Amino acid sequence: MSLCTRLKQSKLGLPACLTAALLAGCAVGPDYQRITPGQAAPEQFRATVPAAGPHLVEPYVWWSGFQDGGLDTLVQRALLHSPDIASADASIAQARAGITQTASARDVQVNGAGRVGRDQFSRDSENFANIPFSNPATGFTDYRGGLDASWEIDLFGHIARNVESARAKAGAVELQRQDVALRVSAETARNVLDYRHLQLRLANASAILKDNREVLRLVQLQRRAGVVSDMDVKQAEIGVSNAQSMLPSLEAALQTSITAMIPLTGLPQEDIASELGHTEDQAVLPEAASFAVSSQVLERRPDVRIAERQLAAATADIGAAMADQYPRFTLVGGAGWDSIHPGQFGQQASRYWNFGPQLYLPILNGNHVQAAIKQAEAAHDAALANYRKAVLAALADVESAMLRCQGDHGRLTKLDAAVKLQNDQIMLTQQRVDVGEAPQFDVLNAQIQRSNLVEQQLATRQALAEDLVLLYKALGGRGDVAMD
Repeated sequence: MSLCTRLKQSKLGLPACLTAALLAGCAVGPDYQRITPGQAAPEQFRATVPAAGPHLVEPYVWWSGFQDGGLDTLVQRALLHSPDIASADASIAQARAGITQTASARDVQVNGAGRVGRDQFSRDSENFANIPFSNPATGFTDYRGGLDASWEIDLFGHIARNVESARAKAGAVELQRQDVALRVSAETARNVLDYRHLQLRLANASAILKDNREVLRLVQLQRRAGVVSDMDVKQAEIGVSNAQSMLPSLEAALQTSITAMIPLTGLPQEDIASELGHTEDQAVLPEAASFAVSSQVLERRPDVRIAERQLAAATADIGAAMADQYPRFTLVGGAGWDSIHPGQFGQQASRYWNFGPQLYLPILNGNHVQAAIKQAEAAHDAALANYRKAVLAALADVESAMLRCQGDHGRLTKLDAAVKLQNDQIMLTQQRVDVGEAPQFDVLNAQIQRSNLVEQQLATRQALAEDLVLLYKALGGRGDVAMD
């Protein structure tokens, strides 16, 4: 229990409370008690990724699990040069300056002032009503200069709660920078991985087109020899057309993946393409590992931590509003010189000073303070609801990403097995062709079937790579080393 709470509950009365407060100082309003994601989420939120799930590499460099030098370079470039991160850095500087500005209210405020003015009084005013002589001087030049000082004694925490709120809000802004960095790194990694898989899919589509054209050539030769019908030729032409239709969409998607990285990295398209080079091998997917979702895992997420800091700020705002109910004491003073004779400005007779306490006591304000307190309490309730929402949304993100990983991994396993079986089939068919037991058509058709399976395999690997990026992001992988 805080000092202020004990004083308010005591029987010493207001004078004793004020005396004790003068000696120790206190802050009214609720003290923030940090809430963890585990307190805001249901108990049954544990789930595991099976042995086929992603191996979680260390935070900050989670993208290194894909073992791609071009990806590493472009992510680091994005983290250094992304306009979104530059904007977040500026917001942090603004928030930190706000803390300094708010905290400066604790310090003695000293201001200097000076004036030279020509004053003219009215002869008919009350200023001269009792002057016993006629024609007094009514115009003169006044020379004045000095210092004014004030210092508010923060008895009930009006300043302290505002500083507490400003620090919590600045913490939220700093975490928003982490959130931006995580999103930038995840989006960059996703586009790089898409580019890798799309290049392989484009090469595979070209192989499908090549095999279909060879089939069409052989069928046309057989048609001239009268071995096959026009229907067989038409079927082969359809196969070529279907293979050709795959290329434009893949080429457009490949170009889009590079274009999307321009605003992320600040690099021109040519430099991005040069950094990525040509993809020869399939992208490495992180090794499998099993893990459980816990409140500690959720606390990695910047959005959850942002919501927690916003809740802390809302709690402090209640105290700041409540402090407006109580008296505010300020020590004020001033000193300087004031003279109507410039030659006597610095003399002892021209000096002045004042010093003393000043009291501000709200009495009748039309329920303004009470309404402000209710408003702050409602804002706190909203912040608490938003925090719970952030935790539940985090759980949903993690579970959704894990389910997608599981589904795509299971499909990829089956496609890998199917491609292996089809390779065996091609080898056996080629052996039959070599001994004259089967026509060359059979090998071409088997190769086309394998290429179609490879297209499904690569598309699934691409989807799984995207799933892994989303899972790292859902788990708060954090691509920002500096701001931790």
